[in-house]
Amino acid sequence: MEAGKHGFIGACAPGEQKVFMGFNQLTFSVGIFEWIPKSGGKGVKKSAVKVRVTGPCSNPEAVKAKAEEIVAQLDAGTYSGPKNVKV
Repeated sequence: MEAGKHGFIGACAPGEQKVFMGFNQLTFSVGIFEWIPKSGGKGVKKSAVKVRVTGPCSNPEAVKAKAEEIVAQLDAGTYSGPKNVKV
C-alpha cells in the first residue's frame, strides 16, 4: 500500500446466488479507490471510491480483470472512463 496508488475492494463476495431481503443477488460490485496519506503523516488510508465496477456474480473473474485494468490506468494517470463501469 503506497500513497498515490490505487486498489479495489468489494463488499459482497461473489459465488453462488445470495438471497437478500427476498431478492436473489445476481450482481456485485467493487469500488476502486486511491491510497492517500493519513493526516498524521504515518500510514495510508482509502479515499472515496473513484470508479465502481459492477458485474454478474456468475463471472467474478471478469469484474476483477476489469478492475485491475482500471487500477493500472489510474496509476498511470491515463484513465478517462466513466465513474460506473458494467461488465
